[in-house]
Amino acid sequence: MRRVIWLILGVALLWSAWWGVATFGVARGIEGWLSARQTEGWQAETSAITSGGYPKDIRVTVKDIALADPDTGAAVQASSLQVQAPVWDPGTVTLDLPKDPILLASPEGRSRLLMQKGQARLAVTPTASLALEQMEATADAWLLDAEAGDILAGGTSRLSVVQDPEMAAKYRFEMGIDALRPGEVPRRALYIPLDWPVTFDQFALNTTVIFDRSWDITALEVSRPQPRQIVIHSAEAAWGALQLRFAAALDVDVQGTASGTLNVQARNWRSMLILAETSGALRPQIEQALSTFAGLAGNPETLDLALTLRGGTVFLGFLPLGPAPRLILR
Repeated sequence: MRRVIWLILGVALLWSAWWGVATFGVARGIEGWLSARQTEGWQAETSAITSGGYPKDIRVTVKDIALADPDTGAAVQASSLQVQAPVWDPGTVTLDLPKDPILLASPEGRSRLLMQKGQARLAVTPTASLALEQMEATADAWLLDAEAGDILAGGTSRLSVVQDPEMAAKYRFEMGIDALRPGEVPRRALYIPLDWPVTFDQFALNTTVIFDRSWDITALEVSRPQPRQIVIHSAEAAWGALQLRFAAALDVDVQGTASGTLNVQARNWRSMLILAETSGALRPQIEQALSTFAGLAGNPETLDLALTLRGGTVFLGFLPLGPAPRLILR
């Protein structure tokens, strides 16, 4: 019996020692990372770093964190960020976001992100690079707003990211958002009628992206990995009477210019003309072309189009629709 007691005490002491070493290592690692960013000219500040979670979790809370990258002009401020991992599996990390607003800034302006139960669960490689292998981010509800008003909001939301086991720079993304709501800022910009539905009935995305390198700690320290190939397996959105489906296969060059094809299927597409007409984005020749394409497909209420992106322009057949957006992650 005495041997059993000593064995239990020995295991408890070893467990406690491992928890202390691991927790101390995570806290010191965060402190070292912040110090290294300050050396590079960043704003990288926090009021306190505390530890907890004994006996089963490594839990470190960073309070009043403020980060600003002088090279990109991107900045973020949050009241707290909690990092947690099981003692027996430090590579599986959970990040809990604060309930109060997270302040975001970029050269384009300032905004606030407010989330209910915002959380991200990550699996990273047990190496110094901390390369992302898998992530699942969830929130019960969220709101993104700016000084000019609300930008976007959503209900229960989920984002899943999985690294391809055979190609480190290739990731599969799946996203679903309930009750996606464009805010007053985009509604004003697009002249959306007041009687148009407030929220989307459906919004979902399934895509694979090959980047120029894998997502790891350098994505925060140096620069963001840039997309080089994008395959949209399916993207669906239903907003009022309008129902949209997308699929695409695109190549992206180092300037962020995409080339390839984008397939668009739109049911009840004439509802879209209401938005285009009120915003002044609709040209008569485009409306006539859309009517012609719908007629050729056999169902005048459904559009099934293949758009071509080349030379920085989007084409519908031979008809240029406008400039293609540059795909660059700042």
